[in-house]
Amino acid sequence: MNKFTLFKIVMVLVLSSVSMWAGFKLSNMLDEKNEVPIIEGTVLNPPRALTPFKLIDQRRHDFRLEQFKGKWSLVFFGYTNCPDVCPNTLGVLKQAYIDMQALKMELPQVVFVSVDPVRDEPELLSDYVYYFDPSFVGVTGKKDQLDNLAKQLSAVYLKAAGASGDIKKDDYLYDHSAAILLINPKAEFQAVFSAPHNKLGLVDGLQKTMKFYQAQ
Repeated sequence: MNKFTLFKIVMVLVLSSVSMWAGFKLSNMLDEKNEVPIIEGTVLNPPRALTPFKLIDQRRHDFRLEQFKGKWSLVFFGYTNCPDVCPNTLGVLKQAYIDMQALKMELPQVVFVSVDPVRDEPELLSDYVYYFDPSFVGVTGKKDQLDNLAKQLSAVYLKAAGASGDIKKDDYLYDHSAAILLINPKAEFQAVFSAPHNKLGLVDGLQKTMKFYQAQ
């Protein structure tokens, strides 16, 4: 990754964090009215209801709002050609899964949303997510469909030139949000886990968020 591309990624993430999360102070202290202290991020109180959307999963089945209902879901936006952020994050999610199983926690559904539908055909997505865990779900869709869900989850992504310097070449990249987004069993946007991620912070955040949710 060249310095210019890295700079753009940092700027996208900083700007999105400032504009989208300004109302949610990250804290290690418990505010009984509005916050739950989680290591990597914060809980939205109240959660944000999601509206219908339509994507396609790695088996070419429709993936809709209903797939979020009745279970916890961890959502991450990225693409299979991502050189670092995506494989690192999915690796952390795999490690967190192992810890959650040991703790006998309720396992959330992990959904990897590819913002690169041109290159990330369902079959490629299937192989990619399976490498990390067979239970992980890969989804993608047309740009307007992706934008619909991304906007609801305050996720951002931007196409950028790759090593060739030409955004029209096949080596293009995507600058994208690095946060892991938590959806509750009512299909509501419940929490955001900020990068950089680690399995201890993620598991701690999930435990506290689930406890907070059950207490409401």
